[in-house]
Formats: sequence, structure tokens, C-alpha cells
Amino acid sequence: MEYKVIEDKVSIEGQSFITYGISYNDITIHDISIRKDKIVKLINKCNDYNLDPIHIYDVIEDFLAE
Repeated sequence: MEYKVIEDKVSIEGQSFITYGISYNDITIHDISIRKDKIVKLINKCNDYNLDPIHIYDVIEDFLAE
């Protein structure tokens, strides 16, 4: 199994946006970023390093703090 990009459409105050998140097995984390390129880069790292899913929330927290 590997991490994958998910895409959602959200509306905020009448404006629509595409947001991107991460899925892995039964873990789905929505609305991490509006920058698909950054999420793809993060997912590639997670897959390259075979990140254990128990660490994904910490990785996302660090990603958002950058």
C-alpha cells in the first residue's frame, strides 16, 4: 500500500477551492493544502521512506509548520 493524493472541492464564503490531502488504507486526511505540487512532494517522501502510518499526523503537522 502507498500514500495517495486526494482532491476535494470546498466552498468558503461563496468561493470554491480545490484542496488536497492524503490517503493511506483507511486513513484519509482532507484539506491539507491548496498546492497540489507540495502535497505530491510530501507523498513521494512518505512513500520513498516507507513511512509508518502512525507517524503521518506528525509529518503533516511539521509540513504545515513550514
